[in-house]
Amino acid sequence: MKNIFEEPWDPDFLNALGVIPCPYHRYYYQTEAMLAEEKLSFKEKGSRATQVMETEAALFELYKQASLDSKPKELEERGGAYYSDASLNLVDAIYNNRNDIHVVNVANAGVISVLPDDAVIECSAVIGNNGATPIAVDPLPHFVESLIARVKSYEMLTVEAAVHGDKEKALLALATHPLVGDIQIAKSLLGDLLEQNKDYLHSLYHNRERRIE
Repeated sequence: MKNIFEEPWDPDFLNALGVIPCPYHRYYYQTEAMLAEEKLSFKEKGSRATQVMETEAALFELYKQASLDSKPKELEERGGAYYSDASLNLVDAIYNNRNDIHVVNVANAGVISVLPDDAVIECSAVIGNNGATPIAVDPLPHFVESLIARVKSYEMLTVEAAVHGDKEKALLALATHPLVGDIQIAKSLLGDLLEQNKDYLHSLYHNRERRIE
């Protein structure tokens, strides 16, 4: 994944973990190194969002060209260099009933016991013309379950905050996230987020009587 800094994993930690982490886990287990890299990247190239917006603007210009007959190299800078291949393989598995294993987003439906059945999870599933059949992964180590549950709690609280315009839920969401972990930091982040996005988060920003100061 070109959009994730590859801080080397500590061998002793990997042996203790006993499972294979993915690149995104670096944010939770190597937080200081990842934060330092993000700050450096921001100083040199701007935020990740800015970089993606610039890449997409360049791609849209390329897509205007009727003569374009190959996948633009700029797609590799988007972060998902092979998403198009994965998408076509998934369509192939469904249409031709291949029953291949793909990583997809599905309703939990008991696959991970610590999460609600209607929670959306990303997991390996057998894909055929009947759709996706998730592959059960329980039991998980308790330290894995705790991280999954905490991140999913953050996501669910964020959805509640957005749907109901609830600032209290928004604050609780940020305070719950493993990478925040401090109420004052959460309040500061929420204030900045609402101010910077007031044109988009109308129900949260303009609900002044419930604004958290």
